[in-house]
Amino acid sequence: MEITEIETHVLSGGVDAATIPSVGSVEVGSVLVEVHTDEDITGLGESFHRQRVEDNIMLATAVESLEQYLIGEDPRRITEHWSDLYVHAKRSGAYKALSAIDEALWDIAGKRAGVPLYQLLGGKHGELGAYATFPIQKDAEALLEDGRWLAEKGFDCLKITAGLGVETDRQRIETVASGLPDGFGLAIDANTSYDFTDAIRLANSTEEHELVWFEEPIAHTDIEGYAEFRRQTTVPLAGYQTHTPHYPAVDMLRAGALDIYQPSLDHAGGVTSARRVATLAEAFNKQIIPHAFGPATNYAASLHVAAASPACSLIEFCVLSDDIDDPGEFIASPYAANQDELSVEDGGRISPPDRPGIGIELDRDALEAHRVDY
Repeated sequence: MEITEIETHVLSGGVDAATIPSVGSVEVGSVLVEVHTDEDITGLGESFHRQRVEDNIMLATAVESLEQYLIGEDPRRITEHWSDLYVHAKRSGAYKALSAIDEALWDIAGKRAGVPLYQLLGGKHGELGAYATFPIQKDAEALLEDGRWLAEKGFDCLKITAGLGVETDRQRIETVASGLPDGFGLAIDANTSYDFTDAIRLANSTEEHELVWFEEPIAHTDIEGYAEFRRQTTVPLAGYQTHTPHYPAVDMLRAGALDIYQPSLDHAGGVTSARRVATLAEAFNKQIIPHAFGPATNYAASLHVAAASPACSLIEFCVLSDDIDDPGEFIASPYAANQDELSVEDGGRISPPDRPGIGIELDRDALEAHRVDY
């Protein structure tokens, strides 16, 4: 079995942009990668930059630059290919390109074996719940109303953006947390926008609301700062979506930097790297909750990794519109003919597709309609 061609598609987003403080407008466009083989098995992988289409064009070019190392090679030697491509990625910064290719190789492996990817990763480990990320900028009262809507669906908790300043965030947390239904939690994500002092002030002033976690309050590189943060507050800390690949997890785990590890498959190095983060975290009795804001192929791959990890019982689900009847409906990727299979069930449970490989089927007409020429 040999790789014959790697094809890239730069795709525009299928939904309107959301807005995140300190980040700005974010899209759910992507670079979809097809790895073709001489056995007519094609693997799908996906990565993306969240803001400008020009960034995704740059990503597509990075994927194409790695093609030379794979043509004529056996796609089933995934570990070897990951290590070889990592040498090039760490020199050029092409981690997102590596991530997409790695997902596609795992997709090929599952399709050739005729089993869903989670089976290759060891099988499902219990039931998987979903929490709702809600990156739509609203005032606290409106967020509270939407939080009740999400709770009715069965989501475990709601995550809202933070980083608007200590007092503003404190008031928003007070309003939202105090009005949510019993048993439905609130998490916040500051996207590394606070310094240590203000992050501690915010965390300590909101301890009574028992936040499910505080995500990336400070710079992701400040490992000692995170460890000290955990010593000074009872609010659980989450992060790792900004790290690549799995190697930084060793230092973070030794330092006691995080309670929850959130590898992002599109950034950290694909399935290979994310499952290694999961294994490391499990050894330290920490939780894995993959960062999974994104389009269908990458999201499906994230579901497979999550379902197969004993350290994981929850995954992110991004609710990109409040104009739909069902907040659990996956709407980010019209090019995926079966994107409905990525939706959250009533009761808040979610499962990876049961098709061979990652499990995404393409709608070629929709793919063409969303393709960006470059």
